[in-house]
Amino acid sequence: MKIAIFSDTFPPQVNGVANVVKNLATHLANHGHKIYVVTVAKGFKKFKTIKKEENYTLINVPSVPAMIYHGYRLALPNNWLLRYFKKNIPDIIHTHTPFLVGWEAVQLAKTLGCPLVGTHHTFYDQYLKHIKLDFAWTKKWSWKYTTKYYNRCELVISPSQSLAKTLQNHQLQKPLKIIPNPINQLFFQPPPSLLRKKQLKNKLGITGKSLVYMGRVSFEKNIEKIIKALPLIKNKIPDINLVIIGDGPEKKRLQKLTKDLGMQKHILFTGFLYQQELIDTLQANEIFVTASTSENMPLSVLEAMAVGLPVVAVKALGMPEIVEDRHNGLLTDTDNENELAEKILKLLTTEDLLKKYALSSAQLAQKYTQQKAILEHEKIYQQIIDKKL
Repeated sequence: MKIAIFSDTFPPQVNGVANVVKNLATHLANHGHKIYVVTVAKGFKKFKTIKKEENYTLINVPSVPAMIYHGYRLALPNNWLLRYFKKNIPDIIHTHTPFLVGWEAVQLAKTLGCPLVGTHHTFYDQYLKHIKLDFAWTKKWSWKYTTKYYNRCELVISPSQSLAKTLQNHQLQKPLKIIPNPINQLFFQPPPSLLRKKQLKNKLGITGKSLVYMGRVSFEKNIEKIIKALPLIKNKIPDINLVIIGDGPEKKRLQKLTKDLGMQKHILFTGFLYQQELIDTLQANEIFVTASTSENMPLSVLEAMAVGLPVVAVKALGMPEIVEDRHNGLLTDTDNENELAEKILKLLTTEDLLKKYALSSAQLAQKYTQQKAILEHEKIYQQIIDKKL
């Protein structure tokens, strides 16, 4: 099949959606499909760039910074894409974001007569408070806009039941299919031994128990709640540590908060990590923790589970679908630092429970295979092309 994938976010941007889209493109191409990926360019210097990226064709369109959200860009409309795809008509178009690149996908599908599939990844209404637009009317408008966009697709894919039900509650009229975000189980695995974990701790300069957060260091992730919980944990476990993997607009403010709390020796900001360095750093810890209340199905949590980490997270949106309370982790009712500290302490001070949840995390992560996700996508594409959906 010829498959054109459209997304407003894609590597080198670092976020869960960008990674999911890249993995989809790469693995579909590995299955023998001809893949085109359309996304934003890093700047406005060139009208267009087309290059062979690994085993797919990457098409960058000019863009400008999205001033309301740091690190994101807005594509500029152009007619060149239509001329290009008239010469390379895809069998199906798959859009992943309802923004300007996404609207290019809608227009091309309509003009070329191609079937259009959409994946909705995120609870966008949860981000409004971070751009000072957290009002009832803006949330209502956000969902109205989102469902209006995805109602133009022939089928909508959602990573979680929670997001799918919310879309339907806001008048999505198209068929829905659940395909969870996949991870690479060959890459993300538990450490082979306790000795190896100790060696990895030594490499990071960590003594004692340690927690880890991985993801974008931004407002909506509520990382400050984890940092504020650490002194409460330190009262019971003096040598406790927190490792924060990632980067983003909140990093400097959180580093200042760390200093204000006198926790510099207990909190390590690593920045972005990749490949084996990322695996080693994850494996060095005892628990993965997140205080975010805006998660759908984050890859960071699935990858942490795959390396055998129990999870402490907030019981919100899609998290209860992947973190089973009192089975592979503990869920808190709020993002309050006192409750986070209480749950973390319960695990760290109960060794048998910690080991049990670690094993359960690794086992549950086996459900999210890349191969299964690719086969599901291929099946959907073919059924829509054959007009069986």
